[in-house]
Amino acid sequence: MNQLSSRTHPGEFRLARRLSKTLSTLSAIVLAVSGCAAPPAAPGAADGPNILLISIDTLRPDHLGCYGYGPPTSPALDAFRSDAVLFTTAIAQAPSTLHSHASILTSMLPHHHGAGWGGKTRLDESAVSVAEVLRDAGYATGAFTGPGQMDPIFGLDQGFDHYEKVGGQSFRQTSQRGLEWIEQRLAGEEEKPFFLFLHTYETHHPYSPPPELLALFDGGYDGPLPPSIDLDTLRAINRGDLEIDDADLAHIVAAYDAEIRSMDVALGDLLAALRERGLYEDTLIVFTSDHGEEFGEHGVVGWHSHTLYDELLRVPLLIKYPGGRHAGATVEGQVRSIDIAPSILAVAAVEPPDSFAGVDLEPLAESGAATTQLAAVSRIDRIWNRDLTSIRTEQWKLMPPPKTQRGQSRSLWLFDLEADPGEHWDTASSHLTVKTELEETLAAIVASRKRLPGEQVAPTKTTLDDLRKLGYIE
Repeated sequence: MNQLSSRTHPGEFRLARRLSKTLSTLSAIVLAVSGCAAPPAAPGAADGPNILLISIDTLRPDHLGCYGYGPPTSPALDAFRSDAVLFTTAIAQAPSTLHSHASILTSMLPHHHGAGWGGKTRLDESAVSVAEVLRDAGYATGAFTGPGQMDPIFGLDQGFDHYEKVGGQSFRQTSQRGLEWIEQRLAGEEEKPFFLFLHTYETHHPYSPPPELLALFDGGYDGPLPPSIDLDTLRAINRGDLEIDDADLAHIVAAYDAEIRSMDVALGDLLAALRERGLYEDTLIVFTSDHGEEFGEHGVVGWHSHTLYDELLRVPLLIKYPGGRHAGATVEGQVRSIDIAPSILAVAAVEPPDSFAGVDLEPLAESGAATTQLAAVSRIDRIWNRDLTSIRTEQWKLMPPPKTQRGQSRSLWLFDLEADPGEHWDTASSHLTVKTELEETLAAIVASRKRLPGEQVAPTKTTLDDLRKLGYIE
């Protein structure tokens, strides 16, 4: 069966030929797929399925039951998993909100789409989002998101008929507004299929879960930290001003887990509401996140955006196809956030624009692929004196050190993810050929597309207040 679409980047082919353990099989697949017919034409206004894209900000997959986590954080999502395809190794293109969501919506790398908090730039108007493509194909498009880096001032509203910031950090608030938007369409006998994008910061710091949910996870903690873990507490810990022990760290993680459970309760209600309205079965539902969170794996607690380690780049990805296609399937091979938009368009039978760098993932779902040729490129959203970019295959990751002091080497680190999944041992000096191949492939991928500048914007006072509450500024 086909495992890749013909849109895979040529640099990724070259990398796979040199590094993949399943070289011969995958090369044959690529040759076969390269002759596939072009995607079908765009549907009429009422021909495509409804589409729901859900992004839970800062959600680690290894804290979800369907990804093997023990504590009961996600019963509703775990039940949904039986109807969906679960991708075990999905890699975000950035460890921060704006950079990553722009990549999700445009299928472009952060190097190319122009949207960045570091430079205060909005998504370049010439970038094409999945919402724009679906709107032009006859879809009604709506988005209900958290504030901060999701503010429309940063351009993520491109292509949406309605784009609304929802106050607070509750997924219930966001999903309720989304359901109201659907109800308004149904009441008006709207015949267009819909594309609805829902985003929430509920699992983003600060962690302020309901007490009854925190009680499910904290194990009777009686230490010095408060029930709610605020930004000042996390900053003090990460500056070294506040020392914590294992019990304190477990309490912080418990607060995070309780936030996940709160989100999950709202998710269950949202899915139930879709079933009640007869919309669930034939709706394409994509559940994902923009990035993860660090809990001491490499020295930082309750924070993100600062490194390219896997605890910040691995994200959940579950796709429920219309009509129960591939229900319960698992794809272990590596995929990327940039593959979400082309996968959505493929189900809608809409041809993707040339700017899309990702691939349709349904062939992987059909085959249950254990491996792919999809190299994942990710970047830190900062303006520093160098481009902080990683490239990851299923076995290797090449990435910059987290910090470079004056006089310190700027050599990239190379991790063997099979031998060292925790990314603790740099093996670059003993695998120089691999390192060179990855550097060349990364350079080719980044150079293959035009860098869009993105217009620099000045956030409003309201936006700045929202960003301050989320810890983006002090």
